[in-house]
Formats: sequence, C-alpha cells, structure tokens
Amino acid sequence: MTGKLDKFYIEHDIHGARVMVRSHQLTAGCIADGEIDTMVQLLKDDLDACAREMKWVVKGDRRALFARRGDIG
Repeated sequence: MTGKLDKFYIEHDIHGARVMVRSHQLTAGCIADGEIDTMVQLLKDDLDACAREMKWVVKGDRRALFARRGDIG
C-alpha cells in the first residue's frame, strides 16, 4: 500500500517507475472548503509517498544493474 488512502500504486519495469490510479473516483463528495482542502492534502500526501517509493525502486534498480555489470562492490 502506498500512502494513507490507497488511491495510488507504483508499477515498475525496464521503462522505469510510474504512478497508477486504483479507481476513477479519488475523493468523496465535498460540500465545504475545509473538506476539499483536507481531501486534496491527503491526495498530495499519497503522491509524496509514491514519489518516495518510486525513488527507492529506481535507486534499487540502478544498484542491481551496476551489480550485474560488476561496477560496484
């Protein structure tokens, strides 16, 4: 699971890492400014978590590539 809402997930392959959406609806119906701000902030937090996970995956892929080449330790 990525983030708090589980709205996004990370996929990766030889072309890199990408963020995917689990559903078309990302928020519940909001009727007040505070609800909107809260829901958008939660989505931003989830995307930040995705970014951290993507960087971790890409960094791990680079290490694995260099290890196969014998370039690192």
